[in-house]
Amino acid sequence: MAFSPHVLPQSFLCIVSAVLIFFMGGCVGSKADAQEKNNPIQIKDTSQETEQSLPVLELTDLSDEAKSIYAILLCEQAFRNEDEGALIEATGILLELKAPVQTWMEVGLWLLERKSDNSVFFLEQAHTCWPQDTSLLMLYAEALKEKGALDEAIARVRKFIAKNPAPDAKLELATLLISKKKFGEAEALLRTITKQDRIPLVDMNLGKALAGLNRFEEAIPHFQRAHKGLPDHPEPLLELGKIYENLGQTANAIQTYENVLKTDFPSKSVLLKLINLSLQIKKPEKALRYLDEAPNDIPFRLIVADMFIDAKNYLQASNILRPIIEEPDAPVEAYLLLADLTWEHMRDLNAALDCLNKMPVQYQKSSTVLLLKVHLFARADKKKEAVLQALEGKRLFPDETKFWEAEARILTSEGKMTEALAVMRAAVKKWPNDMGMLFLMGNILDESGDKKAAFQLMEQIIERQPDNFQALNYVGYTLADADREIDRAIKLLERAIHLAPDRAYIVDSLAWAYFRAGRQNDALREIRRAVKLASKLDPAIWEHYGDIARRAGLVEESRDAYTKALEMEPENAEELRQKIAQ
Repeated sequence: MAFSPHVLPQSFLCIVSAVLIFFMGGCVGSKADAQEKNNPIQIKDTSQETEQSLPVLELTDLSDEAKSIYAILLCEQAFRNEDEGALIEATGILLELKAPVQTWMEVGLWLLERKSDNSVFFLEQAHTCWPQDTSLLMLYAEALKEKGALDEAIARVRKFIAKNPAPDAKLELATLLISKKKFGEAEALLRTITKQDRIPLVDMNLGKALAGLNRFEEAIPHFQRAHKGLPDHPEPLLELGKIYENLGQTANAIQTYENVLKTDFPSKSVLLKLINLSLQIKKPEKALRYLDEAPNDIPFRLIVADMFIDAKNYLQASNILRPIIEEPDAPVEAYLLLADLTWEHMRDLNAALDCLNKMPVQYQKSSTVLLLKVHLFARADKKKEAVLQALEGKRLFPDETKFWEAEARILTSEGKMTEALAVMRAAVKKWPNDMGMLFLMGNILDESGDKKAAFQLMEQIIERQPDNFQALNYVGYTLADADREIDRAIKLLERAIHLAPDRAYIVDSLAWAYFRAGRQNDALREIRRAVKLASKLDPAIWEHYGDIARRAGLVEESRDAYTKALEMEPENAEELRQKIAQ
């Protein structure tokens, strides 16, 4: 007997209670009456309970029908009262009676929707009851995945498929493998599903697997077919939009995301994508039209204003922010952004500071405002005033590391290495377990010329925090650049890439390590990826590109890379000119 939340009327509960009494063999009276008749069922005193509460029974020899009704009543009452304990109490009876699959499914879905800690236990019992049911297996696997047991979920579904290679089970396993980033295995598994069983979700996941393998062009038709089969579902379009972005096909990406807006998918995230893409192709007016379609939501508009600032569309950003700060409850972020863009747009320090001075008094002494003042003075090349602001921040907010970092960075920019290191040594003494502080100190040691001490400090960071990708990158690149311990350098950098896959400077380090190891194809692949990951690159990355392409015999590609490095006016400009001439 299947059931759903809130489907049993109160009158029906009374009828079923009466039927339950009948199945128990007569009228249920007091505890004394039950004992006189040697009835093993004990009934809790319910005189103080609400009329919806059921007697809690110690069941020993009820008929199967009575147990079934009682279990369903317990479940129904649990739904009404949102009482998971009662559902778990009913689990044993559901298992004993081999309750229908639908009953297990409905309770399991309810627990999953609530993100309940009981969902895995309940669905494990369901799978035990119906071990060959694919739907229950899939739900159980999802519960395991939600609880962080992805490997166990994969193992359970693999075991099931070994005995029952149903298409739905294969699809579930492929979905789990994609979550595990095992894209090749997922693709191979999905291709074993026959054409007649290829529902749109198969195409969807094939597209994801191919995209994960960077086979973007192959992924496109799969997402298109998935969208055709699921026209009201936004996911195929969202995935397709990401593919077009990766391929640099901005116009196709915009058109795809516009189609997403026609579905029931929440529009804010899609509008943000459309605004960002429009700014990338330098069409701020189009971005503003998308903004007009968005609700008048201040946090949303602050994000958009920040996008316009990053795109250097300062006038439009100002037009977004100024109405916000006129609101009586304008957030502090609006004033901060307006001050920042005022400096970027006008290079007028006083005008930028005036934006901060207009904010409510309670905001003006906050650590965030004070820190922005530090940066504004520093960017205006008023380093002395910037340091004074940092010292004020250290005095007012002694437990905030950012003021110590800012002071050290400003002193470093002035070439005052001894003073900067003194600040960092004091900071490291105050926060000995702060790896960010240790890393900054290592960088300052490197800039001061004490590369040996910097390297040793970075090794200490890795020893204490093996997943610190910045320290891994420093040590790996240092070894590669010195052409020593190349195998270790590659391992460290591959670990750093795994932890931070899309940082251009780390990808460049790995490319350089491959280059030093003589792995030319790997080096070329990674350096090409590095230059696509950021619009603003260090000239050293372009120079590495030139060196790697040159060794591969790619003369034009090498010359173009050296030229881009030279355009950025690096310190070794003359050396680059010689490389281009050669």
